[in-house]
Amino acid sequence: MDDWTRVTILEELKTIIVETRGCREDEVVETATLFGDLGLESIDFLEISFRMEESFGFPYPTDELGWIFNATEENGTTEGAREALRHLREELYMDVPDNLLGVEPFDPNALDSAIRGLFTVGSLVTFVEHQLAEVKLHRT
Repeated sequence: MDDWTRVTILEELKTIIVETRGCREDEVVETATLFGDLGLESIDFLEISFRMEESFGFPYPTDELGWIFNATEENGTTEGAREALRHLREELYMDVPDNLLGVEPFDPNALDSAIRGLFTVGSLVTFVEHQLAEVKLHRT
């Protein structure tokens, strides 16, 4: 499908998440957090990424998630955490609050929780929108 809109992307992702996670369709709203509200585990996220590739032509970059979460753990550095947050904002198009970028020293548990809260259904929709725009740009 070449005429994806935010609404149709959301509907496709809703189908993918419901079928992968087994949650109710009415739970899958843009503000729902993937790891909190919907209870996704990393294996679920891998399946969703695979299904996104089938539907949209590209996967979610799950290989990047490991270093992002590691950067916020106890052994991570403040600069590593900032780099991870910048990556979420610039490469995965997430709405990272400015106050998270300025935390020093950071509390790994609070930062990990805050980052997991950024992974919402809406952030997936936004990622897909940006990726589809990139694909369209390179086709012309």
